[in-house]
Amino acid sequence: MAVADNHAHVNEFTGLGPTEVARRFRRSGGRFMVVVSLLTWSLGLQPGEKASVERLYEYTVRSAARVRGEGVGSVAVVGLHPAECYRLVEMGWPIEKVEDFMRWAVDLAGRLIREGAAVGIGEIGRPHWPVPPEVRALCDRVMEYGIGIARDLDAVVHLHLEREGENTLLSVAEIARRAGARPYRVVMHHAEPSVVVGAWERGLVPSVPVGRRGEFEEAAGMGPMFVVESDFIDDNRRPGAVIPPWTMAAKLLRAVEQGRISGDFLRAICVDNMVRLYGDAAAPT
Repeated sequence: MAVADNHAHVNEFTGLGPTEVARRFRRSGGRFMVVVSLLTWSLGLQPGEKASVERLYEYTVRSAARVRGEGVGSVAVVGLHPAECYRLVEMGWPIEKVEDFMRWAVDLAGRLIREGAAVGIGEIGRPHWPVPPEVRALCDRVMEYGIGIARDLDAVVHLHLEREGENTLLSVAEIARRAGARPYRVVMHHAEPSVVVGAWERGLVPSVPVGRRGEFEEAAGMGPMFVVESDFIDDNRRPGAVIPPWTMAAKLLRAVEQGRISGDFLRAICVDNMVRLYGDAAAPT
């Protein structure tokens, strides 16, 4: 039995970095990790600067390679977080200029996918905090554009969203429908247990955070219709903000040992559903 982490960040400038994170994860039973882009400023880069976005994506791709170098399967998902979009608006950029920049960032992610360096776009989506209606509408347009690019590339998309239950689910499902999303290629990152069944039935993949008290257990009661994530941020300034991947792995394996979930259930969410998303890259070796 082994654990897969569907959404994690690594940052050697503020935390342990990809090599040490991978080592700790592997020692605790981890076998596969999806490395997702950070914020530009998390790496000391400049929001709104194309060269900074290029360096951000390159760092994400290199980090996934370093994780693989430690014996943990890994792929890179690259994109600009909706906080980047909001930051540019706060900086005084016109909405049209922000949208052009965010679409350019999606196109750059698409290029890396075509080149085989990354497997998905993300995390894109909406802020989880209140923003003006025009900013939400902007983020929705970027999200729809990104899902469309992923559709054309048969790539995965990780969506950052507010947690408003059915309202969020129905809104995202409609955007995915308009964009012609492929089934089970759009990930609802940090998904609430209440949306698990509805998301899966609509061809979306809920990614449930194991670190939020009771949420994995609630989702598990609905069946293996989700994947799991740590959402690790790798920042020593915020210890305990989210669960580390190695702690997540230990928690899930302990749940099997204690009979709270079965080994088959763990395999379904950490192998079968991950292979559905990422293909052979997520298959056990």
